[in-house]
Amino acid sequence: MTQKVSFSRDAIVEAAVELTRENGWASVTARSIATRIGSSTMPIYSTTSSMREIEIEVRRAAEAKLLQYQRRVFTGDLAGDKAIGYVVFAREEKNLFRFLYVDRPTSGTPVSEADESGATNTTFEALTATDALPTLAKQAAVALHDPRILKSWIFTHGLAMLIGSGVIALSDERIAELLQEAGTALVGGVNAGQTTHVKGTH
Repeated sequence: MTQKVSFSRDAIVEAAVELTRENGWASVTARSIATRIGSSTMPIYSTTSSMREIEIEVRRAAEAKLLQYQRRVFTGDLAGDKAIGYVVFAREEKNLFRFLYVDRPTSGTPVSEADESGATNTTFEALTATDALPTLAKQAAVALHDPRILKSWIFTHGLAMLIGSGVIALSDERIAELLQEAGTALVGGVNAGQTTHVKGTH
């Protein structure tokens, strides 16, 4: 009697993650996953509720990988290293970055300035002075409430998109230089603007 081969949910998710890393989210189908793990499509449908469930798991894996990059030590400056890690992730994990920000961004509900929940008890100082990294949604919520983070993140994300799409190629050192220069200019500009605003109110 032939022994029945079972395929775990973890194996299915891992296959989906690897397919996304190699060929992009568009390549992830029940059939491609089945081919990767050496089965029919039946285990895919019987082990997971839908492709949407697999997508959610791929997102979790991609976010976890991004946070690993943001925890790397590039310069020893925590805030700078998080930004550098973000850009290096886009360079080295192009398809996972694209999955997070182009193919399947967030859950379809963008974070807005009216969303206070994500920013609660998380400040610029908390994000830059500790190794704590909140979820991407919470990072976005904090950015919308703090111009220092928002402007820096816009530049960082733009740089990551250029590198991740292959438009430009930069070393870790050059990425660090550009981010430091932009950060100094942006934060300085924000602080100057805040000072002017305060003076104008008196």
